[in-house]
Amino acid sequence: MIDIIIEIIFPVVLLCLLILILFSGFSNEYKEEKFMTLDEFMKDWLMDHGQGHKLEKQFETMKKEPTGIFYMPATYKGAKLFMKLGLTPNKVSLINLISSFFIFYGVYMVIQGHGLDLFTIQPMYGSWFIPLAFLVLFTGIIDGIDGAMARLLGIKSKTGAWFDNVIDRISDILMLVGLIPGNILIISGFGLDFEWVVWTNCFLIQIYEYMRARHEGLGLHELKPFIGERPVRIMLIATSFMIYGISSFSVLITYVINPEATSLWASTHTGVTTWTILISQFILMAIMVLSSIQLGRYSFKKLKELDHQTGEIGNSNEQIFKQTEKQKK
Repeated sequence: MIDIIIEIIFPVVLLCLLILILFSGFSNEYKEEKFMTLDEFMKDWLMDHGQGHKLEKQFETMKKEPTGIFYMPATYKGAKLFMKLGLTPNKVSLINLISSFFIFYGVYMVIQGHGLDLFTIQPMYGSWFIPLAFLVLFTGIIDGIDGAMARLLGIKSKTGAWFDNVIDRISDILMLVGLIPGNILIISGFGLDFEWVVWTNCFLIQIYEYMRARHEGLGLHELKPFIGERPVRIMLIATSFMIYGISSFSVLITYVINPEATSLWASTHTGVTTWTILISQFILMAIMVLSSIQLGRYSFKKLKELDHQTGEIGNSNEQIFKQTEKQKK
């Protein structure tokens, strides 16, 4: 019964929800002539991320970096596309959440074939990691599209930002925990079980994002990006899925053409299926440990500066109060 719920009912429910969200936008219409340009969009994004004091310099730098060359134009154009479909930013956030559940479901299903015959059955399961890698990249882009829509429509709100952040954290977990129900992180030849690495990464990501949220919540609006930001995590997960998927697909095609020729892939495919996901999880753990330490040190330094400034203001106010009291006497 549980297998039927997970393997059949669960994806059908997700698909129905996705269709309902897409159809719900047909009655909405947005006027494109009111939208800001791409340059205005990028500057507004920088302003919201505490770069207003050096806006032009940061803007020129961003235009030369991958963020300004690829990510910003992609979210800008994606926002316009979803607005043509009549969707709201919150509905796009829900599409992001549903996509993340599809990733969890897809990973869970792929791993069911991980321990099966490596050159006949496993490749049919493992090949599905290729579309899953593209779906992971899609969630990374759509994560910025909901915010881009709110920016273009001039409807940025604290509730929308809160809703988006909650969904991002759920998505972070869903893209990892699907690796647990299987033996993809178990090195049977050495009797080692590395499922703890996934749980550790879930914990580190939540700690990192919490520290950044508290950084902003305490009045520190200037942010410094570190390597552990969500786009890097997305790219790492997608790359590991793609490597595993391409190796499986190569064996599958070889098996269809000439079953005996699959021996050509014996060493490489065995190595890919054994180590790719595990190595990527250890890399992710190293990145998150380093980034958490860097962010912690940066935030602590800035908070000390803020405490110092607040102390000076407090002392100044106290002196004014004392002078006022003396004048009254």
